[in-house]
Order: sequence, then C-alpha cells, then structure tokens
Amino acid sequence: MNSKFTLCLLFFLSAVSVLAQNKVLKGRVLDGTEPLPGVVVSLVGENKHTSTDLHGYFIFNALTAQEYEVQLSYFSYSDKRELVDLTKTENYTFQMSAASGNLDEIVITSSKRLSEAKAINMQKNSISMVNVVASDGIGKLPDRNAAETVQRIPGVSIERDQGEGRYVAVRGLPAEWNSTTMNGHRLPTAADEGASRATAFDFFPTEIIGYVEVFKALTPDIDGDALGGSVNFITKTAPAGFTLNASLGMGYNQLSDKGVYSGSFTVGDRSKNGKLGYIVNLSQWNRNWATDNYEARRSGDEGVYRLELRNYTGERQTTGLNTGVEYQVSDQSKLFARLNYGKLLDKELHYKRRIRFDKFNAATNTGRIELQNIVNDLNFDFYGGEVGGEHHLSKGTLDWSLGHYRTEFYYGNIPDKANHSYLSMMYTQDNVPFNADLLEDRGNGMRAYWQADQGALNTGNIFDYLSDANYVDDPKKMKFTNLQLYKVGVKERDNIVASANYEWEPSSDFKWKFGAKFVDKERSAVFSDEFYGWTGAGPTPVLADQQPYLVGQPGGTDYLKPLDTNIGTSFGPVLSKEGMKDFYFNHFFNGDLTLLKGDSEILAEGRGLGRNFKVREQHSSVYGMLTYQINDQLTFLGGLRATHTNTTINGYNYQQEEGETEGKLTKVKDTKSYLSLLPMLHLKYTVDDNTNVRFAMTRTFTRPDFGYLAPGGTYLAADNQYVGGNPSVNPTYAYNFDLMADHYFGDLDVISAGVFYKQITDPIFVNAEQGTYNGISGVEMAQPRNGDNAWLMGAEISGNKKFDFLPGFFSGFGMQANYTFTKSEMKIPSRAGVTSLPRQAKHLFNAQLYYEKGGFNARIAYNFKGKYITEHGASGLSRDDVYYGDYASLDANITYKINKNFTLFIEANNLLNSKLEYYYGDSSRPLQVEYYGAKGMLGLKWEL
Repeated sequence: MNSKFTLCLLFFLSAVSVLAQNKVLKGRVLDGTEPLPGVVVSLVGENKHTSTDLHGYFIFNALTAQEYEVQLSYFSYSDKRELVDLTKTENYTFQMSAASGNLDEIVITSSKRLSEAKAINMQKNSISMVNVVASDGIGKLPDRNAAETVQRIPGVSIERDQGEGRYVAVRGLPAEWNSTTMNGHRLPTAADEGASRATAFDFFPTEIIGYVEVFKALTPDIDGDALGGSVNFITKTAPAGFTLNASLGMGYNQLSDKGVYSGSFTVGDRSKNGKLGYIVNLSQWNRNWATDNYEARRSGDEGVYRLELRNYTGERQTTGLNTGVEYQVSDQSKLFARLNYGKLLDKELHYKRRIRFDKFNAATNTGRIELQNIVNDLNFDFYGGEVGGEHHLSKGTLDWSLGHYRTEFYYGNIPDKANHSYLSMMYTQDNVPFNADLLEDRGNGMRAYWQADQGALNTGNIFDYLSDANYVDDPKKMKFTNLQLYKVGVKERDNIVASANYEWEPSSDFKWKFGAKFVDKERSAVFSDEFYGWTGAGPTPVLADQQPYLVGQPGGTDYLKPLDTNIGTSFGPVLSKEGMKDFYFNHFFNGDLTLLKGDSEILAEGRGLGRNFKVREQHSSVYGMLTYQINDQLTFLGGLRATHTNTTINGYNYQQEEGETEGKLTKVKDTKSYLSLLPMLHLKYTVDDNTNVRFAMTRTFTRPDFGYLAPGGTYLAADNQYVGGNPSVNPTYAYNFDLMADHYFGDLDVISAGVFYKQITDPIFVNAEQGTYNGISGVEMAQPRNGDNAWLMGAEISGNKKFDFLPGFFSGFGMQANYTFTKSEMKIPSRAGVTSLPRQAKHLFNAQLYYEKGGFNARIAYNFKGKYITEHGASGLSRDDVYYGDYASLDANITYKINKNFTLFIEANNLLNSKLEYYYGDSSRPLQVEYYGAKGMLGLKWEL
C-alpha cells in the first residue's frame, strides 16, 4: 500500500484512540418502516442541528447525561417535538407523518410521493448542489438501467447503444470527463472496445439501486476527477424491518417482433434486537431487440462511395445481484459488507450489405455488392466487494472501507474457445445492375452525389437503385471474399480501494472533516483484427455452397420501414449462425484459409498498437474541509483535496524501414506522476425556511484516457508517418463557478434555477502535425495533445408542481419540467477560429405529465437532447465535423396498486420511434442513421 496513505491512516487511528467516550444521542427517523433521509434534527435551546443520512440515522456527539427536547423538521411533513433522556438510553426511533390529509392518503396507498419527499428534502437541506432520486421514484418511469434513471435530471444526459442508455454526461461535458461511482467509489471502466475512462452502466439494472445522487459542484470529500459532475449510484441496504417483494414482467419489441421479459426478487430483514440486518436483491432482464441502420461512407465532397445497409437482431440479458450485511457491534460501532455483481450478455446477429458505388462500371452499368454475415456474443462482467465500518466517538465519527472491483469486456466462444471473436464472413457479387442516372463521376470514381454541393444526400434516391427489376442478390454469384476474426479483451481491476474519513464537531457551529483514499488500479487491453482469404485447392466458394444454412434475413422485409421504402424485399438469402460456424470449422484448420497480413491489424505487424497496452495507476488522496454555521441563514463549507497520480504505462513500438517488408516490434515503458490540488468553497444562504441560494467555486480535473497514454506507436518510413500515444499528455483541469437558487412550496412543489461557468485548461484532442521521430524530421506525427484553454457556460431551470388546487379528480394531475442550456468554445491548434467542446449539447429538455390519485399512478415523459460534435474534422471546416443529431424520446408508465400486496404495471419506451443519427456538418450529409422501434411491457409486482 502507498506509504502516504498508510501514514495518513495511522494518523487518523491514533487521533481517534485518544478521544474519550462521552454521551451521544443516536436516532433514526421513519415513516412507518420507511427511513426518512434529510430530516433536520435540532436540540431545542442548544443551537445544535444535524440531518439524517440516507438511511434515516442521525447522531449528536459530546452531550452531557441529561434530558433534551428533539425537534424534527421535514418538508411536506408535520414538525415533531419529543423529549429524550440520555440517562435511560442513547438510542431513539422517531416516527413522522405527512403534513396534509391529501398527501397522507397518497403515502399510505403508494410509496411514490414518499419517494419525492425523500429526494426533495435531501436536496433542500444539502449545503452542496445535488439532485437526488430515490429507489421507489425510479419505478415511476420505464427506465431499465442505471444510466437511464438519471436522464430526467436537469443538466444530465446519456449516450445510447442499440437504443439503451450506456454513458452518463453532466452539464454538456463528455462522459469520460465526469465521474460515475457506486457507493462513492469510481468503478473500473473496461466496458468499451476503446480505452476510455467513461463508465458504461447498461450492465447495471435499476432494481438494485437505492438512491442516485448527482453532484454538480463537488465537495472535498468526493473524488475530484470530474469536470462536469459526479453521479453516485447507491445500492440498496438492509431495511428497517422484514421486506419481501418480487416482480415479473412480459413485453414486446415492435422491431424485433419478439418478447421482452423481466423479473426481480428482494428479501431483507433485521434481527429481533436490531443488530444484524441483511438484504439480497436479484434482478434479471431479457429482451429481444433489433436495429435498422444505414451508414454512408464518403470521401470529403467527393460524395458517397459506399452505402452500408445494416440490420441487427439479438437478445440482451442483464443480470444484477446486490447483497449487503450490516452488524451493530455496539451503540457506537457498526460494520458492513457489500457484494455486487452485474453482467451484460448481448447475443448479436448482424447482416450488412455494402453497396459499392466506387466499383461502378460505366460500360456495363453494373457495380458491386458485398454481403457480410456477422455473429458474436458480447460480454461485460462486473464484480465488486467492500467491507467497512462506522464508529461514533465522543466528538466525532470515523468511517472506513476497503474494497475490490473489477470489470472485463470480451467476446464469447464464437467461433470457438481458441478464437473467441466477432466473427464476420464476406461474400462479393460483381456485375450487379445499378441505376447510372443516380450516380456521378467526380473525378475519383463514381459517387452517389445527387445534390450538387457539399455531398447532400437524398434518402429517397439513395435506395431507388434497388427498384431496378434487374437487381438481384444471387447466392450463386456471391463469391467468398474473406473471413474476419475481430478480437478484443479489456480488463480493469481496482485491486485496492481503501478510504478513511473522520468527522469532528468541536462546537455547534463548526464541523471538521478529514479523509484519505488510496486506489491501486490496473488496466490491460489486447486487440487484433484478423482477415483470412481463400487459398484452398478447389474453386473459391460461393454463398450457394452453404445451401443448408441459407435463411431469409430476419426482419428484412420491414427494413427501414420508417423511410417508407420496400428496400428489404430485394434482399437475398443470408447465412445462419450455424452456417457461419460450419464454414469456419470446415475450412479454417485444413489450410483453405490464409491470413491476409496487409488487411489485418496484428500487433506483430505493427498495427493496433494503441489498443494493446497495460497501465498501472495509483491514486493517493487526502482532504480536509470545514463546515461553519456563520449564522442562522449563512453556512460556509470549504477545504482542499490533494490527489497524487502515479502512472506506469507499458506498450509497443513498431518501426519499418523504407524498402523493407518487415518491421521491428519492441516493448516500451513510460511513467508519469502529477499532483492535483483542488480547492473548493461552498456558501448556502437560507432566505427563509423554504428558499435557498447556493454558490460554489471549485477546481476539478480529469485524467487522460488510457488509450492516450499508450507510449508506443507505428512509424512507416514509406509514408513518413508516425501514429501513436503520448504518455506526457497532461490531465485536464477546470475552475467551476456555480450559482443556484431553489424555492419549495405546496406539498412537494419546487422550482429551481441557476447558472454555471467552467474555465478549462489543457483539453485533449488528437493532433496531426509535422515533427521529428528518431532524428528524422518532417515526419507526420498523429498523437493526442493538450489544446488551448476552453470554456463552458450555461443555465438551468426546473420545476415540479402538483395541481392539487384543482377540484376532485383533476387534483391528481401534476407536471415536472427542466431545461438546460450550455455553450462552449475551444481552440484547436492548426485550426482557424473556435469550435465547441466535443459531445457538448446546447439544449437539454425534460417534461413529465403525471397523474397520482389513490393507488393509481400514470406518467408520460419527453426527453430531448440537442445535437453536438463527436469528432472534429481534420480539414478545419465545420461541414466536416461529425455531429450526433437531435434525439427525442417519449416514454410512458402506468401503475395501479390492486391491494397492499399487488401492483400492476404497464410501461412503454420509444413511442416516437426516434432515430439516432450521426452526420457531417448537417443532417443532409448522414454518416449513420438507426431506428430501434417501440417496446413495451406488462407486469405484476408483489410485496409482502
């Protein structure tokens, strides 16, 4: 273990050991059996205040043995006062109830409004800027994984994969520039074929989440590697009493025309004396899915030279397991243990037709079609375990934890255990009739280029060539071209995640908190992309040779139906999954196939170097912060977090001399260490009991992506070009300024608004420029670099209002809405003018209309995310920048509480069948367009 962390931990333990054990008051606040977090607890006449934690607990230290009057305050609840006598016991349980009969009725029949009360009170009483969603509130909408739970929060957006939420971004910054954590610890991120630090959360089902916290301005006790913000998923813990519930759902995916299934089971309890508590939470979600996609490959303004028609079908299985045990050793000490498991298995079948306009023969009016048959089992595994404790001392509280986490991304045993990969087989058919009227010769081969300037694409015309009666997909003419084994293995382990925090309250106005954290991390990546061509004794096989395994393309007849085309009717037969495996086993091992080195990316050939590496990192952090109650209205929180990062990177270098066919592969190693000093200041001004104004100035950072740190690269003398990583690239820092105000009214109504600004230094981008390599000047060097400073500013507003002022039936209606605007500028060296930060959307908007009355709850939600740049074009022209287009979704959910044990639910997603699109410059120049179809589910929840 790092010596700095060890010394810090010894300091805390020795300091704690000398503190005397005086009287404390410990309590828990409940509504029935539900804990209430964020309750303001005061000792009347003593000027002592605190608030309950996530599980409803609070503590006062350094009290004398006497009687106190405790006051409890909770927004939308009736205030409560109660006498306690510490000479009898130091542990008390308090019950609170809703303020109005209307709300009380809803709480009794449904936990939905109680969920809102929890979230709103936690936000209201926090000194920092945080949004909270509680577990029973997550069920209001059909959000099935952890990423999707936060897309409704102001300033938060998600990035999707096959229509499902995967990455979380806060305030318009890239996902890897934000921190996504579980129980306060940033998780390993090996859920990606690349080398990003962004955490993918599609493996993590919502059923195991207790709370979600979104911190938009960090405090020193939170890991500081987050420029946009930090999203913390808190797993469910042992309940206050016996809990047993289950759910079962069945549904339908419109595009795949197949079923969707889900189930969950939770059991938890406490011993009779309350000392031992446990929870076991298991969730399974299986869904058949499909995606229709087309992608246009273009070469600048020369137009589209290749059109790819992609059709995906598959089955996704998400498994989640959450277990937790806690034991109350004494009135002052508690120990806990957690074990979490998550798995995403995606069984994918994929067919791709590549229409080669650049292979058009004007003499015969024919071109080429390439058919790829693809199958793979994509796996992502997550394991996490943590033990820890909480110890209440005379003037403070010590908590500590020790954990281990690991993730792995890999392909399954396809085609076999020795070559588990993304398996692709390509067949090519030449002399296919094309409609020459739809093509133009732009001097570099034929292009699909129908609108004269800048490559605008007419989606009606681009599919018209298929209406030609002579167009035929003929399996007898489709010749085998190559077999591809695409192999990826990414592993990341946090071997040790150790933390300790001590909170000391010397007086009613001051609260000190100190802490230390150490993370020992390993990240490794292996990659190869192998192509094999036919060298067998017989003639080159054709698709018809696999006749027993030829099938109609799944969903082919309805392909791209939203575009009102009948394109799928022209699709010929494709290879089944069994047919692909049959071809592999019949020809791979008997010499019929030979590796095509020139087409492959293999480490030994100097290719794919940036995706083969091993990184070892150690993060050591210490912090100190002070909370000072200046007066009844103004609270100050300030402190400093210091984080030292020590990185060792192992990679490869490849050098090929001019005139030689073989190059030399060598191992390379580099190190980098840096210290990040992160001052943070927060002010909270309470205008009145229901109005707060918060201001924060913080400094945060983000480490470079693992792929950027790879020390190796490839130099090809013939091209005088070097492509590689850059271990010397610096982390990116930001000074953040936030001003927010919120006002609470009615039962659970709130409106909030604010502005924010970020000054960003050393943003990272991939740069191409002339440089020197091994003494050779004028080499084209492509490497990640730190750019000039950038800035981002924005504003957000949100509100929640239930229309309980309306009479009778109409009083159940309500509305929630939020809008966030962001704008940014960054300068890229060698590019004229300024551009925006990557993946920064100007507009984020959410609106929900709901109805809650008795046991009935209905909600329809609209989510909008504006376009943003994903990749800056090398030309420096905005028309060559790649954009992710506007995306809007409409989802709905209905629940009806039949009785105290059973709840019926109906949910529907993507009712607009919104398309996902990437394009160059504007939507007339598409790069990728996808449709997912609508899906829904009907189910039953049972609760004891």
